[in-house]
Amino acid sequence: MIDGTNAIWAQVTAVVLIVLGAGAVLLAYRMWSRHRRMRLIPAIGAAGCYALTIVVMILGNVPVSEPPPTPAAPSIAPSSAGAGSTAGTGQTSSPAATTPAGPRCWAASRQPVDCREKHRFEELLGATNCDQATVVRFLGGSPAIDVVTARGVTAPGGGCAVQTADDQMGSAQNVLQQGTAAGWRRCFDRRTQTAVNCSQLHSREYVATGSTRRPTPDECMAAAATYLNQLPANLVDDLVVGVKDVPSGNPDPARCTIDARGNQLLDDSVRSLGVRPVPIHTT
Repeated sequence: MIDGTNAIWAQVTAVVLIVLGAGAVLLAYRMWSRHRRMRLIPAIGAAGCYALTIVVMILGNVPVSEPPPTPAAPSIAPSSAGAGSTAGTGQTSSPAATTPAGPRCWAASRQPVDCREKHRFEELLGATNCDQATVVRFLGGSPAIDVVTARGVTAPGGGCAVQTADDQMGSAQNVLQQGTAAGWRRCFDRRTQTAVNCSQLHSREYVATGSTRRPTPDECMAAAATYLNQLPANLVDDLVVGVKDVPSGNPDPARCTIDARGNQLLDDSVRSLGVRPVPIHTT
């Protein structure tokens, strides 16, 4: 069988056969008039040429059937065990979208609420110890120097939670890394003799040392320098560093004080003050 790629040769062959057939017809006519007995020979040749022409033209235009393509082996995307693969089938499925579970929160009444709503308790995910150092680290601070108003408690239903002094909206995780985070730090107002957060007018700010024993004045100076990110000696016109009167072993982490000098008040935290002006309140 002549395949489709050689169709042009089939056409050339057909043309040659047509020419030969025409020649045979002409020869048959001439022999008809001169040699009547031999007239069948060219006639048969002409008929044969035309028959072959038809066959060649038909076969030359019939495309050869190609074998069906061999199916490619299914590709198996590399995947980790259990990450959406279908065992034993050579197929993969899209991994299921997973969202890490967020913390649980509770209102002041200890009723569970969404953490985007007002709440007073937030679960300390993964915490095995509900002490104050765990709370400070959760808030993004350092237990060695930061004193906060929040405290660690047993969560409703078990586990550990951070309890805030006021209703909060949103997670408290790493909140101490946002600006001075004054609203989360513990201060004191001498006018009312009450504890306040450091976003309110206050006369004293508390500093930890990372120890429950009573510190020396030099230890408080060192702790205050780290807390302020500045040498306290450079700020003596506005601030005074002191030792908090608390017995050794007391679980309260506050061990040192930074006070506004004289009758001055502060309206922001002095944490990481650096070269910024001391936030003395002016009226």
